[in-house]
Amino acid sequence: MRIRKPSPLHGLILPVYAPSLIWSTGSGALAPVMVLAALSLGFSSSGASAIAGISGLVGVLTGPWVGRRITTWGDRAAFLVGTGLAVVSLVVTLIALAHPGALQGQIGYVLGIVALAVSANIWSLARQTYVAESVPAGWRARAMSNLGGMLRLGQLIGPALGSLAIAWWGLPGSFWLQIVTTLIALAFVLGFVLPDPTSASSAPSFSVPADQAEALTEVNPLRPTVREHADRRATALLSIGITILGLVRANRAVVIPLMGDAQGISAHMISATFGASAILDTAMFIPAGHISDRFGRLADLLPTMVIMGFGFILMVVWTSPIGFVVSACLIGFGNGFGSGIVMTMGADLSPDVNRSGFLGLWQSISLIGQTVGPFAVSALVAIFGVGSSAWMTGVLSLVGGVWFLLSVPRAYARLGVDDRGRPLGKAA
Repeated sequence: MRIRKPSPLHGLILPVYAPSLIWSTGSGALAPVMVLAALSLGFSSSGASAIAGISGLVGVLTGPWVGRRITTWGDRAAFLVGTGLAVVSLVVTLIALAHPGALQGQIGYVLGIVALAVSANIWSLARQTYVAESVPAGWRARAMSNLGGMLRLGQLIGPALGSLAIAWWGLPGSFWLQIVTTLIALAFVLGFVLPDPTSASSAPSFSVPADQAEALTEVNPLRPTVREHADRRATALLSIGITILGLVRANRAVVIPLMGDAQGISAHMISATFGASAILDTAMFIPAGHISDRFGRLADLLPTMVIMGFGFILMVVWTSPIGFVVSACLIGFGNGFGSGIVMTMGADLSPDVNRSGFLGLWQSISLIGQTVGPFAVSALVAIFGVGSSAWMTGVLSLVGGVWFLLSVPRAYARLGVDDRGRPLGKAA
């Protein structure tokens, strides 16, 4: 009788995946009210919109710094620092909301949102670093896809809970909800011990000081060499692709509502369609990880870019309520193939030494497209109209698919592995 080995992901459920879901639920509850809270403090519509974009900008600017700090602090200490900063920032925003119309309240609110974005960066990178170091390469895509799935689930659950909190306590209710979820997430991190990476049968690699790097050759014989530095050319090749992917993903949240409004779709129908698209997106995170680990990263990247690209183009061509719903759901389904793929590629590219520092830089690169995307759509709409933004996003997504098709094999070959993380020229 064949004994099935336990999944290396089981040990991550309580210390990593559960707190990730809880944290994401709190941030999902807060996201829809950030602009509304800014308006209540006396910000103009444009000013409130700018505040909503601060998180992405802060993520781009602080990623490398946060990565270096995590290397110094360690994962558990990073969770503590991130939680403390999050709670302080949320308390500051609550104090600011108690002073509507006052300059001090507006300044306090902006500072609180900036600090909250930094704390989110710390949590995100600490989780990614640990998963990258503790999971065998053959399970990496599934591990990262599950992590991405927890974030997606939180973004679905959060707004529903946030609406209940607002009904009871007004706009501050969402901020209080995130304080509670943040503390519960920390309790999971502190209450459940992370699996020891050194006990993994597959002997994965770790982020260690440079003077200990040689020891990794004995610990992890599956790697062709121990990499002390990231390959710059491979990173640059894949950075272009993930920037395009980030642009397309960010444009979903802007283009779909604009196209629905331009076609005369009612607001509640647009919202329901967006929710259905998000459900399809979330439902794909488990199969996406299996596909990537079994068939390679391209097996996720190509469906993501091609399906989303055709979805945006179809939305322009099929101008009816049914066409709008089908197109939006197609976009969500396509995006689901890419659950965790950016984090997976970051882990693939990261060196064995100072891994979290590289992942901080990688996260900043991945956020560039998400930060620029809405501004690009705004410019296209102002100059050419709403339809052009959907056309351009669809074409850009298809171009991104071609870029990944050409660049992924070349980038991974520079690392000495295929796009499943297996050494080239060796059996799986």
